[in-house]
Amino acid sequence: MNVPYLGLFALFFAAPIVYAIVLSLRSPLTGAFVGLRNYSAVMSNGQFWSAVQRMGYFGLVQVTVMICLAIALALFLDSPYCRGRRIFALVYFLPYAVPGVIATLMWGFLLEPDLDSALNLPHQLGLAGGAIDPLDYRLALYAMMLIVTWEFTGYNMTILLTSLTNVPRQVLEAAKIDGCSELSLAARVKLPLIRRTVVFIVILSIIGTLQLFNEPMLLNDIASIGSSYSPNQIIYYTAFSFGNEQVAAAQSVVLALITIVATVAFYTTVRRRIDPLATTRAPR
Repeated sequence: MNVPYLGLFALFFAAPIVYAIVLSLRSPLTGAFVGLRNYSAVMSNGQFWSAVQRMGYFGLVQVTVMICLAIALALFLDSPYCRGRRIFALVYFLPYAVPGVIATLMWGFLLEPDLDSALNLPHQLGLAGGAIDPLDYRLALYAMMLIVTWEFTGYNMTILLTSLTNVPRQVLEAAKIDGCSELSLAARVKLPLIRRTVVFIVILSIIGTLQLFNEPMLLNDIASIGSSYSPNQIIYYTAFSFGNEQVAAAQSVVLALITIVATVAFYTTVRRRIDPLATTRAPR
């Protein structure tokens, strides 16, 4: 039994979860046990559920685009058409090395209409009544998609590229002997062999989407998009601006359950494609 590991697990993972659950069952005013009253308040909080729906749409669009880009880049770098693979792999990975706070602030200034003349071009051409403001409340979600995609595409590409390097060369050579072109090789051989890795990074991306915090918080300081743009933002303000730690704990537990359900639902949906034998009935 690995006692140090179990101790660290209990201290940094299990204990905070138990504490959050216990705290969520207490009154914000007296600290007395109130059962599921805080959860009832969360269920009736329209802003919280609007933020969850917003992040659901965010994940559907952003994760799809990011994973497709990461797969395309990884397959290109693993192909014989790529020269200077190590240099390109490093360049694509560099955005992930930039701290999320710095990246958000940088993109916040780049997307400011007063600082970027390209955003005034539609107005100058008579196609819009004014400069395009990507940080406007209606467009801020897409600005966040751009920032997160820029940050994490290279990271996911690196994971996929590592998986591609583990594909048996004998399989690839046999496919080439059978007449597979590089495009067919990528689509019919390489991609199916790394599908588990693809599922893994999609699951991580789903979790990351529901944990979105830095981007809406910082863009709110730059463009005032509001304090209820993402669930984590609402939890933060509930706990530290309104001092209602009990309701914030209930919101955290609900968000964790939503994350677990979304992850399990996705894995269950794709499990049959990942492992066809998993759903095969055992012989009688």
